[in-house]
Amino acid sequence: MTTALRLQPVSGRIGVEVLDADIDDLLTNGPATAELREALLEHLVVVLRGLAPTPEQHLALGRIFGEIEPPEAYNPQHPDHPGICVFDSEGGYKADGWHADVTWKDVIPLGAVLCMRINPPTGGDTVWTNCHAAYDDLSNGMKKLLVGRRARHDISPEHFVEHPVVVTHPETGRKLLFVNEIFTRRITNLPPAESAAILPFLIRHVSRPEFTYRHRWQVGDVVIWDNRATQHYALFDFDGRRLVHRVGIAGGRPSA
Repeated sequence: MTTALRLQPVSGRIGVEVLDADIDDLLTNGPATAELREALLEHLVVVLRGLAPTPEQHLALGRIFGEIEPPEAYNPQHPDHPGICVFDSEGGYKADGWHADVTWKDVIPLGAVLCMRINPPTGGDTVWTNCHAAYDDLSNGMKKLLVGRRARHDISPEHFVEHPVVVTHPETGRKLLFVNEIFTRRITNLPPAESAAILPFLIRHVSRPEFTYRHRWQVGDVVIWDNRATQHYALFDFDGRRLVHRVGIAGGRPSA
């Protein structure tokens, strides 16, 4: 079968690289575009090394997967392209904890397209983990215990929501574990002592190395990820400046 993209896995259970990616082919809404969408659903993380898109191309890459979601009000925006969020270590930004983006809201992003603009000489890697694999590797007893369980996600006492602990991917129908280190506080329909024992176990389980891919950035690299079925962790282990641009893709409400 002839394919428009050459794909190479980047780890055992998550992620694929598009070899010799061509930005014009990806944006034509032809076979390469369709295969890029399929690659994201299958592999959850798609790497495009050295693509170095212009801001306009960066936004167009996001539109391949859905509507652009503007950055949260508290995040800095590109001065000429308000759909692009700017994360600059010189402004104090860091996200060094496992999380999916904005799970403290009812509706979460489908995914994101991240581009490295300035990279420190060493360090500053990003790691992604496969939440489908994390769920699949739970024991049958634990899976049974988690049926119908809900967890509180918040960013402040005034901004919180409950989501199922196990959700179903809206496009593939696969189940995944949906709790994270930064935003998930407790399992609300378990006694507090049981939640305090089980939730930390689940959060540790999600980040097991065999579920993960660690990306060592170079300037111009683009990584696209499915925010519904992954978590990520940006390592704050570097000296120097780290500047990334992110385009968010509007999503939906997680459901069991």
